[in-house]
Order: sequence, then C-alpha cells, then structure tokens
Amino acid sequence: MEGVARLAAFSLVGLCLWLTACAPPTPSPIVTPDLSSWLAAGDAAAADGARTAAVSAYEQAAALAPDAPTPYLRLARLYLDWNRPQEGLAAVAEAAERGAADADVEPLRAALYAAAGDWEETARHAEAALALAPDDDAHALVAQAYLNLGRATEAETAYRAILTADPQSSLAHERLGALLAISEPAGAGGHLEAAGTPLATALLDTLEQSAGSDPAYRLTLIGQTCLDHGVPALAALALAQAATANPEYADAQALWGLALDQMGRTEEALPHLEAAVQAAPDSARARSLLGIHLLSAHEPEAARPHLEAAHEADPQNPAFCLYLAYLYADLGGYEVARVWLEEATRLAPQEPAIWERVARFYAERGLGAQGLRAAHNLVALAPESAKAHDLLGWTLFLTGEVEHAEAELGEALAREPCLATAQYHLGEIYAYRSQSAAARAALTRALDCNTDPTLRAEIEEALLRLDCPAPPAG
Repeated sequence: MEGVARLAAFSLVGLCLWLTACAPPTPSPIVTPDLSSWLAAGDAAAADGARTAAVSAYEQAAALAPDAPTPYLRLARLYLDWNRPQEGLAAVAEAAERGAADADVEPLRAALYAAAGDWEETARHAEAALALAPDDDAHALVAQAYLNLGRATEAETAYRAILTADPQSSLAHERLGALLAISEPAGAGGHLEAAGTPLATALLDTLEQSAGSDPAYRLTLIGQTCLDHGVPALAALALAQAATANPEYADAQALWGLALDQMGRTEEALPHLEAAVQAAPDSARARSLLGIHLLSAHEPEAARPHLEAAHEADPQNPAFCLYLAYLYADLGGYEVARVWLEEATRLAPQEPAIWERVARFYAERGLGAQGLRAAHNLVALAPESAKAHDLLGWTLFLTGEVEHAEAELGEALAREPCLATAQYHLGEIYAYRSQSAAARAALTRALDCNTDPTLRAEIEEALLRLDCPAPPAG
C-alpha cells in the first residue's frame, strides 16, 4: 500500500500566494506526475512487493509517453519476477515495437521464455544476447536451454564457457561433471569435487558404487540420483542412454518416463512407462509410475489396475494408498477413498507429508469436517510450517469456525508473509464477513505474491465477486 500512497502524493494543489494587499489571488498550477515520477513510483512499489500497484504505475507511465519503450521494459522485468512470463513476453514485444535496444530486449526475452519452459526460444534469444554482449545470465540460460533440449554436446560447451569466465562457478562444475559422468565418467570427478553441491557429492558416490558395473546399471543410477535432486533434464539424458543400451531394463524405462513427465513431455513419457510394465509386470515402481501418469491424465479406469498392482507388490508403501484414494475419488467412490486415506496415515502416523496430502484431499473438495483431524495432526507434527497453519485455517473455515480459522491464517502469515494461499484464504474470510475493504487488501496481497495460473484465476475471481456481488436469492 506504500506504493499507492506514493502515487496519491503526486497530485498536490499549490498554495495560493497573494501578490499585493489589494490584488486578487493567483493560484499556482496543479502539479501532476511526469513520466519519471510514475516510473519511480512503479519501481518503489515493485521493490515493496506491491506488484499490482507497480503495474498500475508503469501503465500510467506508458499512457503519458505512448512511444517510450522504458515503461514496457519495466513491466517485462516485473512480470519475470512475478512468475507471469506470458504477460512479460507481451510487454517486451511492446518495448521492441517502440524501439527498445536489442541489448535490453534479448536477455529479457531469453529469461521469460525460460520461465515459460520454451527452451528452443530460450536458446535462440540467449545466444542473440551473448552475441550482443557477454553476460553471465545469458551464458547460464544458453547452457540450461541446451540441457533441457537434450543437446548434451552443446550444453557441455556452454558450461565450459561459463567456467572460462568464472572458474569458481559451482553450478557449472556440477552440471559439467554430471554430463561427463554420463558420457565420460573418468573425467567427471574433478568437476564434481570442485562443485561440492549435494548433487555433485551424490554423483561421486554413485560413480564409486557403480564402478566396473554394467553401463545400463551405472547410467540408471545416475539418472535416479539426478531425479532425487530435482534435475530431470540430466536424468533424462542418462536414462535415455541406459534404455538404449538395454531396452528390456524396466527401471531405466520407468525412470526415463518419470523424468519426461517431470519435464512436461507427457506424451513422450507414456511409451517408456508402458515398456517398463511390459518388461517387469510385477515391478511396483513400473506399475506405480504408469498408474500415476494415467491418473494425472484423467484416465482413472486405465490407472486402476496399475495402482492396485503396485499396492499388492508393496503393501507397506503409504504413497500407493494415497494414489488409490485419489483414484477412487475420481471414480466417485468417496467411502473407498476414505478407507485408503486412513490406511496411508496408519502406515505413516508420524509423517507430516502424508497428513498434509490427506488434509488437502478433504479441503480441496470442501469436506472440512472430514479433514479436520488430519489438519490438526499436521500442525502438531509441523508446528513451524506456514502451509500447515494455512491448511488448518482453511479447514476450520470450511467447518464454520471462522474466528479460529482467522487465527490460524495469522499464524501462517507470521511465518511466511507472502504465502499466497493464506492471503487468499484470509481475503475469503473477510469477504464472508462482508468486510469488503479488508477482503480487497488481502486478496490484492495474495495476487502480488508469486502464484501459479490456477490460483491466480481463483484470486481474480474472488476480487471480481467483491465488485459484482451475487444478487440475493429469490
């Protein structure tokens, strides 16, 4: 709100000055903000995290100077920071149309395409940015793009270029070491040791563990390690080679499918997941990964035999119970789903992640009473978790305990002030109480946080309801 206050301060009426004792007063002209003032106001609001106000200020600047590229460049950078790459790309296109320099446009485009997951365009614009001026961020984006495109040779070259400019770059050592672990294990150790990151350390252990073993086994272990550390693009490179070396190796095919799923390449993933089940029909891993893939694709009937087979192969795995609960809920069998949720918590009574999934299952379906025990248990197991308090607060609201709900959401925001879901839930509580101003403030703060598109749409809809309340029934 400080950003809004700054904007208001720009419209000031000057004091009237009497020139002589008998002359009429002559008012000074009204002071209106100029382009630089609106840009400064936008910058201040953005720095304060008031992104909605920043957009308004930059748009005012653009209206004052319709041919100037600067307001659109500021908007593009704001949207990049805000996790809204499509709006950012639109803004940078407007800047380019108004004559923005390529040196300003190309790095922004590369970063925005990377945020959108369009790696072909990321590589193209990051290479263009590098051709204009050497830049660490552009080097990193080139390497990241080639890695995600599966172009290992170009990725290696890019990481070597980064190390030429910055020999201490731990990320470049890590990624180059990982690529060499796949293609040339003898040359990987030095880079992995220089990196010293958790993934690099784990890969050193993996190489030691798999020394002298079958190449497909070594590559599969490398792929598993990269998946465990959240780098599916590296995993996919290793697992593709493993599955090519031994197409009947079920673990390699299953994990390759998982890596592709995590990269958003779901259509490519399916044949590998099916090949894994064909090669090892009794494998809990192969069955579960294919079942989860089909469930995520909204094919519960097709997923059912695979998830049931996975549970039969590993009945002590609480995650399989959770997925069976989701499966039966999608099929309309909520009573059966409830049984599987209870089985999951029985198998893992001290695991916060399991209780969170159970509580969220009920909250997302508006079943607050059924999820209250799970939400309370989650907070008891993870009392410092903002997400736990947020989930309990929303569950309490769904059960009608509005005051207790507000207190829990306050606990969540005390721990994580820009937890968008907690701000959103608080705004919904204020709206329920007809406290429109407080609701708007909370919902705007939620919108200012980084949000995924689905949550953003829900917040915008809630704001719209404040402007256009539903007519009374009857």
